[in-house]
Amino acid sequence: MDNKHEAQGPESQKLASANPESVEHASDQSEPIKPETADIPPVEATDATAKNEIAAPKIASTQKADSGSTPTRSSWGIRFGVLLALGISACTIGAGFMLYQQLQQQLVLQEGKNTLLQEKLQQALQQPNLRISQLEQQQANDAKTFQDLSKLANGQSQLHERINKLAQRSPTHWMAAEAEYLVNMAGRKLWLEKDPRTATDLLKSADETIAAMNNPALLPIRKALAKDIAATANMKSVDIDGNVLALDALIEQLDKLPLSRNDGEANAEEDTTISADVSDWQANLNKTWKAITQDFITIRHRTADAPALLAPDQQWYLVENIRHKLLQSQLALYRYDAASYRQSLMMAKQWLQTYFDTRAHQTQETIAKIDELAGLELNLITLTSFAAKPLLLQLTSYGELTSEEEPQL
Repeated sequence: MDNKHEAQGPESQKLASANPESVEHASDQSEPIKPETADIPPVEATDATAKNEIAAPKIASTQKADSGSTPTRSSWGIRFGVLLALGISACTIGAGFMLYQQLQQQLVLQEGKNTLLQEKLQQALQQPNLRISQLEQQQANDAKTFQDLSKLANGQSQLHERINKLAQRSPTHWMAAEAEYLVNMAGRKLWLEKDPRTATDLLKSADETIAAMNNPALLPIRKALAKDIAATANMKSVDIDGNVLALDALIEQLDKLPLSRNDGEANAEEDTTISADVSDWQANLNKTWKAITQDFITIRHRTADAPALLAPDQQWYLVENIRHKLLQSQLALYRYDAASYRQSLMMAKQWLQTYFDTRAHQTQETIAKIDELAGLELNLITLTSFAAKPLLLQLTSYGELTSEEEPQL
């Protein structure tokens, strides 16, 4: 009730001030008055009282109308304020979200710029590092070039010294070079061609050349040459080329050797001469008949143990196997393999004695030649170097012997 009275408008306040009694009457009428008794009759009102009663309901109805309109207006205002606050909040939130997005975009752009700056900075740093590495490599190359130049300078100085020594040499220096060449040729004959006889002759020629120089300082060279000559002269020389050619001749004669026919047990040849005596006409007739039939039919009598004749293809294989063994003996001769050399020759000899006619002159000569070649002695060369070679090298390089020590064999 207090709120209703407080919410009344200015018109109601004017009416209350003008007619306070009616206001009080209206306030009194707001609560229903219960009659105390039902027997009390109604009191008739005067004209003034009736007018007041008529005016009072009108004022009360006006007050009720004013009090009902005032709360409606205030609720709409509150609602409008709330909506306005919500709109302002939504706008604020939207503006904040847009600002946040703009900040995020600016952060992304700033990160991209930072990345580009880092890449540019790294590229800018790589160029000095690359330049530094290039300078270090160039410095290493310069140091290597300096070392090479130092080596070349040292070599050039040594070459000048050698040239000066060569200029001061005696006019007989070409004789020292000739002696060195002869020793080199002797080594080639001895170790490559297995010819100690020729090697000995070449060493003797080198000794004669050194002796012709007539220089007592070269006695160590002559002493070393004497040792080399004695070592090669004690070696037995073997004519390798001659023996190889002899084996080639045997290989060429294999096709001409007759095979063994095993006719040793055949009947002896009968006398087919016809006598002049007429009384021997029967014998002459038999001899004539045998002479005629002998050209058409040949009958040989063999024992059971005699080997069968070779077929043509087997004969060809036999000859090729013997040729192969002789070629193996040639290879062993070049290698100085005495065991393989004799084994190949003995195998070829055995096949010749077994399958070829040993009564034929050609077969006998071939077997005798194989025996002669098998008796060849092949001695291994144990000498590995010449003692005079390093001394001659000193003589040709420096014009004199730099050391007086005797070379060791």
